[in-house]
Amino acid sequence: MDRRGKASTGRPPSKELSTEEKLRRAEAKIKLLEVEKEFLKKLDALERQVKRER
Repeated sequence: MDRRGKASTGRPPSKELSTEEKLRRAEAKIKLLEVEKEFLKKLDALERQVKRER
């Protein structure tokens, strides 16, 4: 079976994760997304400022 391209979900986990590990990973992902959101807000504000200055 060929698992390349868009349908591929990546390398399968070598072991089942514990509930604690799943929670830890989910919390880390949430934190990353929050940081990314703040970055995008700042970028948007800077872009608006540049447009107003023109």
